[in-house]
Amino acid sequence: MKKLEQQGLTIENEMIEFANLGDEVAVTALDHLVVLTKAKMTALDMVKTIATLAEVTQNLLATLAKNCGTCEDCGHCEEMDTENIKLPNYMLEVAGIPKDTKLIAFAEEDSGIVRVEQAEYDHDIADIPEDIRELLSNYGICMGELDALLVKGEFLHG
Repeated sequence: MKKLEQQGLTIENEMIEFANLGDEVAVTALDHLVVLTKAKMTALDMVKTIATLAEVTQNLLATLAKNCGTCEDCGHCEEMDTENIKLPNYMLEVAGIPKDTKLIAFAEEDSGIVRVEQAEYDHDIADIPEDIRELLSNYGICMGELDALLVKGEFLHG
């Protein structure tokens, strides 16, 4: 990453030619992704680009599935909390907790008391948008294992 910051990103002409991008290239920067495409595309160019993006998506899904396994009524997927806990900013400030910190809650049995505190991890299944969770689940990925991988924050690729 430091090398990219110092020198910028260089795309060799051979790579652009191999990708069949033509003379004018459009660069689209998205969250976790930079995409180079033809600046001017026909309908067929768009379809081929969509097919290529679908292939990349399938490869990423396969990597997730390999690491998470499939969910076959494993039991720990049913009771997962898929919503982030939110508290007013003034409460977080009084508690000395930064605004965007992941929170977890613990209930004291039969006491009417719920304790909320800063989590020791940055991400869990609640950070995945519902439509993407549904896509991953439909693909057969075990949501409980995905949640565990999110909490661990380990690299799965590269």
